[in-house]
Amino acid sequence: MKKYNSRNKIASCVLYLAGSVTAQSVLAGGLVEELIDKTTFFGQVRLDAAYNTSGSENPYNQSNVPFQDVEVSRQAYIPPDLGGGRWGDIPIPALPFVLDTKDTVRRSDRIPEDNYDFTQAIMRFNGEMNTKFTRNLSLNIKVRALFDPEVNAGFDAMEVQNDQGGIAGGGGDRYADTGGVDFYQAKGRNGKNINPFEIAGRDYMLDFPTFILNYKTGKYDFRFGNQQIAWGQAVFFRTLDVANGLDLRRHLILDRAIEEYEDERTPKLAFRATMQATSNITADAFVGKFQPDVLPNPNSQFNVIPSQFYRPLDNYYSGDYDSKLDFGIRFKADYGNFGWQAMAVSRYNSLGVFKWAESGINKGLTPFGGTVGAIVETAYSAKPKCSGAQNPYDNFCRRYDSVGEALSHSPFTVGPGGVYSDKEWFSTASGVRLDGLDALNTAIAEFEGLRDVFASPAANATEAAALLNTFFIGAGGSIRGNVQRDYYREQVFGLGGSYVNETEDIDSFWNQVIVNVEVQYTPERVYTSPGLARDGITSDEYIFTAVAEKWHRWSETFPSAYLVAQYMHRSESDLVGLHLSGYGGNVGNTDYKRSDGISGADYLVFAGFQPWPNKKFVAEWAFLYDIRGGILAQPLIKWNPGSGLSVDLFYNYLKSNIRGDSADTLTRSLDHIQEVGIRIGYQL
Repeated sequence: MKKYNSRNKIASCVLYLAGSVTAQSVLAGGLVEELIDKTTFFGQVRLDAAYNTSGSENPYNQSNVPFQDVEVSRQAYIPPDLGGGRWGDIPIPALPFVLDTKDTVRRSDRIPEDNYDFTQAIMRFNGEMNTKFTRNLSLNIKVRALFDPEVNAGFDAMEVQNDQGGIAGGGGDRYADTGGVDFYQAKGRNGKNINPFEIAGRDYMLDFPTFILNYKTGKYDFRFGNQQIAWGQAVFFRTLDVANGLDLRRHLILDRAIEEYEDERTPKLAFRATMQATSNITADAFVGKFQPDVLPNPNSQFNVIPSQFYRPLDNYYSGDYDSKLDFGIRFKADYGNFGWQAMAVSRYNSLGVFKWAESGINKGLTPFGGTVGAIVETAYSAKPKCSGAQNPYDNFCRRYDSVGEALSHSPFTVGPGGVYSDKEWFSTASGVRLDGLDALNTAIAEFEGLRDVFASPAANATEAAALLNTFFIGAGGSIRGNVQRDYYREQVFGLGGSYVNETEDIDSFWNQVIVNVEVQYTPERVYTSPGLARDGITSDEYIFTAVAEKWHRWSETFPSAYLVAQYMHRSESDLVGLHLSGYGGNVGNTDYKRSDGISGADYLVFAGFQPWPNKKFVAEWAFLYDIRGGILAQPLIKWNPGSGLSVDLFYNYLKSNIRGDSADTLTRSLDHIQEVGIRIGYQL
C-alpha cells in the first residue's frame, strides 16, 4: 500500500512538474514572441574607400618623413661633460682606427618604401535594434563591425629587425610598434583595451556605439548605458559638445562633414537624465565614465603622430583614469523666436597631455654604434658610481650599471625607424606643433638617465644639432622617442543664445535664418607643451562660435536647401586642441625655425546640401577655412537609386598655404591629404 501511494505521489509530482515546465515554456515562448513583435531591426552593409590623388604620402609614417630621400651630413663631437667645451666645439677626430665619427645618412637607404595608394578601404556593418518592453521602457543597441582588407599593408617592423637590433619592445605594451600596422587596436600601456565595449585586432573592430536602457515617464527621460551625448550641432566645431571624446582611427574628421561627428564621438558608459522643467526650459544632466580620444596608430593611413616615436604609452589604466567620472548639466530654453542655453561640465580633457616618458627598454649603443658607440660605452664605464646625494648633473659619476640601463630611464631608445639626423628631428617636431630645441632640452632636464650618458643642455640649434648627430652616430643609425599621455580634470562653462529671424517678406532669403552664438570658458586648461614637459602648459581659454543656418528654397522645382555658415575664435588652442605656442616652426626639408607661436586661431565654415527634384541626387559641400590661409574642402554628391542602395562620391582637398605662412595654419599638418572617396551602402 505504501509503495502504491508512493508511486502515485511520484507520478503526480512528475505530471505536475511536466505541466509546470510546459506552462513556463509556453509563457517563455510567448514572452520571446511578444518581445520580437516589439523589436525593430535595422542593418546596413557599407564600403568606405578613398584613393590618394596628391602623389604625397603621410609625413608621419615611415616612408615619407622629412629628409626621407635627402643625404644629410652628420659629425660626432666630444661632449662638454668630457671636456669638449660647448657642443660642436671639438669633433671626435677621425683617426685611422676611428672611422665613423663623420658620415652622411639617407633615411630611405635603411627604411623600406611603402605607398598608400588607397587612403581608406573598409568593409563595415552597422546594425541597430530597438525593443520596447513597455510604454515607458525600451532598449536601443547599435553595433558597428569593420574589416580592413589591408589593400596597403604598410610598414612592418620585422623588415628592419636586422638593423640596430630591430625595434625593441619593453616598458609597456608595444602592440602597435613591433610588428605590422595595427589599424584598430587601442590599448593602455598595460595592454588592456581603452574602450571596454570594443573588440579589436590589427584589421578588424567590433563595438557598440550605443547600448542604452531608456525609461520615459511624464516629463522625465532617463538613459543608462554606453552612449553619445551630443550637445553641439556645428559642423567641424565643438564648442558645447564636450561630453564625449573623439575616435579618429577610421578617417580622422574627413568623413561626410554634415554628419556632425556621428561616427567619431567616443561613446561612454553614462547615466543621463532629461527633465522638462517648465513649458519652456529643459534640464539635461549626465554622469559618465571618462573615455579619452582614440588616435590612429603608427603607420596607418591617417596617423598624426610621427612614427619615429613609439606609439604614446597611454596611462589610462596605470594613472587610474579609468575609474574617473565626468559629469555635467545643461539648461536649454526657447521663448518664441529667442532661446538660450547654459552648461557646466567637470571632465577630464579627452585629448590629454603628451609628455616625455621613460622608455623602459634596456638597449645600449654597442654593437650597433661602431667605434663612437664603443667610446661612449667605455667612457661611461670609467665613471665611478654615484653615491649619496651625488648626481650626474653636478658630479662625474654614473647612476646605472650600463648605458643601456641609463637609456631605459630616458625617453630615447636605440633602434631603426627613428630619427636619423638633426634636420629630421627639427622638422618632425615642428610638424606636430613641438619645438625641437625645447623638446631636447626638456628631455635632458627631466631625465637623469640622459645627463648620465653625457647629454647636456644645448644653448641654440647649432649646439643641439651637434648633440643629436653625436648620439645618432653613436647609436648606429637612429634613436626612437618615447612619449606618454596623461589626463587632467577641467571645469568647462558655456553660454549660448539663439534667434530666429523673421521678415515681412516670407520669400526673403533672410526669413527664418536661425542664429546661434555659443561661448565656452575653461579656466586653467592643461595643454601639451611644445617641449613635451611633464607639467604641460596651463592657461585659461575661451572659445567663441557664431552659427547661422536656414532652409531655403531657390525655386519651386527644387526642394529646400540646407545652408549653414559658422565662425569660431579660439584664444589658446587650435581646432584639435594643441596649444598655439607650438605654431610657427618650419616643416618639410627646411632648416630649423623656432616655434614662436600665434595669438589666437580663427576659422570659417560654409556647408550645406541641395536635394534634386526627384531626391535621387543630393549635392553636399563643406568648406573649412583657417583665416591664416589654410583650407579643407569637401564637395560631395549623393545618389539614391532606390532599393536600399546609396552611393556617396566625395573629394577631400587640404591646402595650408593658399595665402600667408603655412606654418601658422591648422591644415599645414594635413595638406598631404587629397583624396577621392566613395561610400556605397545597402540597407538590409
